[in-house]
Amino acid sequence: MLSEFFLHKSPRARAYAWSGLLLIAAHGLLKAYIKYRINEWYGHFYTAGGNAATVSSDDALGLANGERRVYELLLEFALLCLPSVLVHPVYRFLVSTWLLQWRMALIRAYLREWKPNQVHVENGAQRVHEDTQRFAKGLQTCCSVLLDSVLTLCVFSPLVVRLGTAVQPTPLPSAWLLLCCVCIAAAGVAGSVMIGWTLIALEVQNQRVEADLRKALVLREERQDEDADAAADGSASRFTPVLHALHDNYSRLYRAFAVFSLWLSTYEQSVTMLPYVIAAPLLYASDPRARISLGTVTQVSNAFGQVFASLNILTSNWTEVTDWLSVLRRLREWERHLRASPIGSDSLMQLQAVASDDQAEVV
Repeated sequence: MLSEFFLHKSPRARAYAWSGLLLIAAHGLLKAYIKYRINEWYGHFYTAGGNAATVSSDDALGLANGERRVYELLLEFALLCLPSVLVHPVYRFLVSTWLLQWRMALIRAYLREWKPNQVHVENGAQRVHEDTQRFAKGLQTCCSVLLDSVLTLCVFSPLVVRLGTAVQPTPLPSAWLLLCCVCIAAAGVAGSVMIGWTLIALEVQNQRVEADLRKALVLREERQDEDADAAADGSASRFTPVLHALHDNYSRLYRAFAVFSLWLSTYEQSVTMLPYVIAAPLLYASDPRARISLGTVTQVSNAFGQVFASLNILTSNWTEVTDWLSVLRRLREWERHLRASPIGSDSLMQLQAVASDDQAEVV
C-alpha cells in the first residue's frame, strides 16, 4: 500500500507522492501556530473585558482607550483567522487530489497482480474498488489528525507548563497540569481500547455481509430474463440467509457502538469541566498571590483542551480508527492473496485460516 505510491518506478510520481507529505506537514504546522496565537488572544481579550468593570463611567479617556483596545484585539483575531479562510480550502483540494492519485496507483498495481488462476478470495472486486477508496479517505483523516495533534502538542506543552506555574491550587511542580493531561488521556485510551476493540472485527464482518448482499442483488438482476415465476418463487429463500447475516451483524455492531458511545460521552464531558474546576475557584482565592484573572482561566481551559485533544486522538476518533483498520486488514489480506501462488492446497488453507480468525474475533 505504500510502495505502490512512494516507491513508484517513475521519478515524477515519487516526487509527487513525497511532496504531498510535505504539504500535509506544512499545513499542520500552520494550524498549530494559529491555534497558539489564538490562545494568547483569548488571554488578552478576556483580561481586557474583565478590566472594563474597573473603569468609571466618568473616565472618558479610560473608556476610549478600552474601546480602542477591544477593536485592536478584534482586528488581530480577524487577521489570525484569515490564513484559515484562504489556505484551508486550497489545502483540502490539493490533498484530495493527492489521495486520488494514491488510490489510482493502488488500483493499477492490484490489477496488474490480479491473476485469474489465483486462489479465490471473497469480494475481490470490492477490495479493489471500494476498499481502496475507503483506505484513501481514512488515510486523509488519520494523517491529518495525527500530524495536527503532534504539532499542537509540541506548541502547547510549554504553554501548559507555564500556566501550571501560574495556576497553583496548592504548591505543585510547574509541570503538574501537563502531567494531569497525560494521565487522563492515557486512562481514556486504555478504556477505549478495552471497550471498543471488538468494533474492528465487527466492521470487517460488516463489509463482508454488505458485499454478499450486493452480489446477491446483482445476480438477481442478471436473472431477470429467466422464468419470472420461478425467480419470484425462489427470491425470498435465496435472500433469507444473506438478510439474516446482515441483520445479526448490524445488531451486534449497534450494541457495541452504543456501549462505546456511552463511555465516550461520559468521559469527554467530565474532562471538559476539569480545567474550570481547577482554575475558576482561584478567581476569588484568599491569597492575592494565587489569584488569577478571567483571561488566565480562559487560557488554561483552551490550552488544557488543546493538549488533551492532542493526546486523546485515539479515543475521540476511535470509530473512524476502527473503520479504517478494518479496511486496512482487508487490503492486507488482499495483498497476501495477490502474492500467493496459483491455486494450491497450501494457499487455500492459508486464506481459509485468515477468514476463520476474523470470524472468531467477531464471535
